[in-house]
Amino acid sequence: MKKLFFAALLFGSIHVMGQQGRNENKRLEALQKETNQAALKKKIKDLENGALEDLDLLLQYYKKDPVKKAAVVKLLNKKYPESQSAKFARMTLFLDVKGGPEKTEELLQTMLQDYPGVNLDLERNLVALAYAEIPDTAKSMNYINAIQDPVYKVSAISMMTELLAPLDKDMTLAIASRGMEEANKIKGQTSQSVPLKLDPKQVYYDYTGMYGKLLFNAGKNEEAYKYVTEAYNNIRNKDGELVETYAFLSALKGEYEEALPVLAKAVKDGKHEKKYIDLVRAGYEKLNPGKDVDAYIASLQEAFTGKIKAEIKKQMINETAPDFTVTDVNGKKVTLADFKGKTIVIDFWATWCGPCVASFPAMQMAANRYANDPGVKFLFIHTWENVADPLADAMQFLEKRNYAFDLYMDPRNPATKHSPAADAFKVKGIPAKFIIDGNGKVRFKLEGFSGSQESAAEEVVQMVEMARKGA
Repeated sequence: MKKLFFAALLFGSIHVMGQQGRNENKRLEALQKETNQAALKKKIKDLENGALEDLDLLLQYYKKDPVKKAAVVKLLNKKYPESQSAKFARMTLFLDVKGGPEKTEELLQTMLQDYPGVNLDLERNLVALAYAEIPDTAKSMNYINAIQDPVYKVSAISMMTELLAPLDKDMTLAIASRGMEEANKIKGQTSQSVPLKLDPKQVYYDYTGMYGKLLFNAGKNEEAYKYVTEAYNNIRNKDGELVETYAFLSALKGEYEEALPVLAKAVKDGKHEKKYIDLVRAGYEKLNPGKDVDAYIASLQEAFTGKIKAEIKKQMINETAPDFTVTDVNGKKVTLADFKGKTIVIDFWATWCGPCVASFPAMQMAANRYANDPGVKFLFIHTWENVADPLADAMQFLEKRNYAFDLYMDPRNPATKHSPAADAFKVKGIPAKFIIDGNGKVRFKLEGFSGSQESAAEEVVQMVEMARKGA
């Protein structure tokens, strides 16, 4: 998951480096094709003594040699420490780090010694995010508090909360609440931050929007309305969640004209929770007196499920499921035969797999729909392990995130290094999901994760229903 945040952290640098890469392609090709070792050595020496773009070229040339690349990064930071290229190069070194947050911390400490006087706020935040993943909030906040740029500090707290929210909503809200003190310090600031050149207005309103959404998810609607409204009225490019949250909170205050279309679309897109339905009902009755509100709501819901049914019907297959063996959390072996007559949903996943984790809220929604249905069974099979104790790792992972999944293990064969159940299903990438009917036939296969949680959950539900009916 940490790599997802590099895109946000490498702001601006990617464009700069990409442009330089396009301009330097011919020079790079010439360097790579040079066969005369004496000539190559001279060219490299000239580049080392050259301008910023020359060192950028060397970084590209040494991209597969971490030792030489690190030496060029050191030289780049000595000559042009505040350049976008230097920032980009320093942070790409973090991508090569193997191990836990302690190793990331060690790299930062080395940089602090190697580059005295250089602003390393971006790198401090990388360490903070690494510790937030564990989560070790104390260590994470230590590094965030060491950030020198007050505007970037607010942005860093926001990134931290995004990592923590799936783990502990109460803890995340408490941290975000304390972070508002830092956010208020930059409110009203008009000049860009130094040295990272961030827009304080954008960072402030992004933060209030994030904080308002956390308050909303915690049921603190009155307080959430204050912050969400402030963000909504000041952010030009609003994300969908902010727009929807603002509509919901506005509707609670009886402001339906702007809110109803947004909430109706939310229901049409799968938000079928009672609180959404109730607000759409109230808003429709207020704005359309005398019209059939039940028919209106039913049409919204049917539009959602009907579209999904039409799409997944094309994906239906009829293949014999492979026999497989996995173990439950108590070490008991189970096979396909143990689920004869049941419709089963198999989800191959791993704790290190970002898309697997991203799909879990949707899978929990789907599993909840069948919590009291003995004819449907969900098997969350942990596979492709990469830790010493995968069972403890997987159990702790799910427990921290409050997922009530039936966990099964697909341990690697010590001789072949393969995970037999995943091999039986010819899994090429995870998450990989299989819906198997009561006759042992695979009726649907799914790979990866995309779309909204509501859509993904409804897809699984409709696949289960089609598999049960053999439709």
